[in-house]
Amino acid sequence: MLLFLISCFWATSSLNAQYSRFNAGFVAGLNFAALEGDEITDYFGINAGLIGTARLSAHTQLGLEFLFSQNGEYILPEYYPPLSYGSIWINHIEIPVHFDWLISVFKKDRFSDWNLNAGVAYSRLLGFRVEDENEADVSNQIIYNRKSGFLLQAGTTYFFTPQFGFNAKASFPMRPNGLSWTIAARLVYMIS
Repeated sequence: MLLFLISCFWATSSLNAQYSRFNAGFVAGLNFAALEGDEITDYFGINAGLIGTARLSAHTQLGLEFLFSQNGEYILPEYYPPLSYGSIWINHIEIPVHFDWLISVFKKDRFSDWNLNAGVAYSRLLGFRVEDENEADVSNQIIYNRKSGFLLQAGTTYFFTPQFGFNAKASFPMRPNGLSWTIAARLVYMIS
């Protein structure tokens, strides 16, 4: 995977964006999830990392991301006490692979300004810290037996320029068992 990202950076530095088969860049934004409660936006956290794309045809590409993802509702603890929760920090490594359909809404000559994404992601729990409403650390009361999971993802990206865009995506665990959606809103910067 590291070799893929290095290849993407090398390819994009030497080729014009209009003709490059590979491209790479950065994504940064926020996750919004229910973690505890009924609202989808109860908790938010960072969603940031690297993205690489490989153009398959004029209207399709394959994407790979390597992300630090915080407070995504990806894995359910085996046990968590019935408390009134305060601050929650759940840190994951997230590796999405997605297929993108490239669309030119405003007939851009040099790039496709809008795309639709669908794919899967692997998520691995790195660590967590949980506080109750009185700011007492209750992390040692939370038990995670499973540390990884797989997600279904769908989203859309709109590029304002060939390099700069906005992405919104939804992630849903393949084994939901009481888990809900995580929504991410991110800025994308592609190197070309």
